[in-house]
Amino acid sequence: MNMNHDAFENDLHALCRRELPAAWRAEILGAVKTIRPAPRTPRWLVAGWSTAWAAIVLMYFTMPVDSETSSPSAHRAPVMPLDQRAALIDALLASN
Repeated sequence: MNMNHDAFENDLHALCRRELPAAWRAEILGAVKTIRPAPRTPRWLVAGWSTAWAAIVLMYFTMPVDSETSSPSAHRAPVMPLDQRAALIDALLASN
């Protein structure tokens, strides 16, 4: 360590540290003892979630793809012309 201190460092070294009052120390330590740690998720539950997600990802990437279900039009409802749709709605309302 360099022993050639300038005036500011000499002033800092000359300062004395003050001790904390004993009552403060007791109060702080008492407050720390009353704090309870947050509850943690059980390890078995985390392991179960991890296993389930790993299985889902594995099945997603390993399932074969059918050509029938892979096309976007296979998931759409059939398109009905407007006049046919109106006739169907009228028929349903008339039956009630």
